[in-house]
Amino acid sequence: MARHDHLPLFKSCYVLCLDVYKITHNFEREYKYTLGEKMKDAAHEMLDKVVETNSRKNREKVNSLNSLDVLAERLIIYFRISCDLKLISPAYLAKLAERFEDIGKQTGSWKKWAENNKLI
Repeated sequence: MARHDHLPLFKSCYVLCLDVYKITHNFEREYKYTLGEKMKDAAHEMLDKVVETNSRKNREKVNSLNSLDVLAERLIIYFRISCDLKLISPAYLAKLAERFEDIGKQTGSWKKWAENNKLI
């Protein structure tokens, strides 16, 4: 088992978490403590889920990675809401979409690996 901080997926989620803090810092008060907090919570849960998944046995990783996908979907929705409320620009949303695509590819690869190594 690799250390969680050496995993590319952890690094990608960590950068995403930092992005969430940078974005929500500039939110208007009305959204900072509602939508902003939900975004921060989801980003933290993603980091926690990567660490948790890394510590699980291979046969248990797939379910944990599916949970990570759900968290990512929640965060994408929060970013879309932020864009619709004009809190972030459509260009920034597109940049974040690329980051989520990268996270999705890494999660998919890890799922595939875990499925092929379920006996361990």
